[in-house]
Amino acid sequence: MKTSKTISAFLLIAALGAYTQASAETLTIVIEDIDDATGILQVQVMAGQAQFEGEGAVAQFMEPAVAGTLTFTAEDLPPGEYAIRIMHDLNGNGELDTNFVGMPTEPYAFSNNARGSFGPAKWEDARFVVESDVTQVISLNP
Repeated sequence: MKTSKTISAFLLIAALGAYTQASAETLTIVIEDIDDATGILQVQVMAGQAQFEGEGAVAQFMEPAVAGTLTFTAEDLPPGEYAIRIMHDLNGNGELDTNFVGMPTEPYAFSNNARGSFGPAKWEDARFVVESDVTQVISLNP
């Protein structure tokens, strides 16, 4: 009987280890069509609709812009629904500048290359599921 309990304990530990490994996923974000190497690229990864429509992020990156392509990696994400918001802050003021009617004057983008209509992209269009390692290739809107 003691051997059976020992084997059960080892199986439980092995199962928990496999679950821990399976529940930590990697999100690779490839940003294309960066036309201007000035300013800062800000990338936010939001978990769930509430975070997407509110404040906060599970991962955030700020890197000097380069012309062409930049790649970011968010590791150890639990499986779930996510969305990405990107802003190319050309003048370094920490905001997405807009014109007098509210249209962005700095490049921006969302996951799935979702586009908004008279505002930011909607959750339904930008969301994606992380169940294993995932790559999002996103083009900046000029």
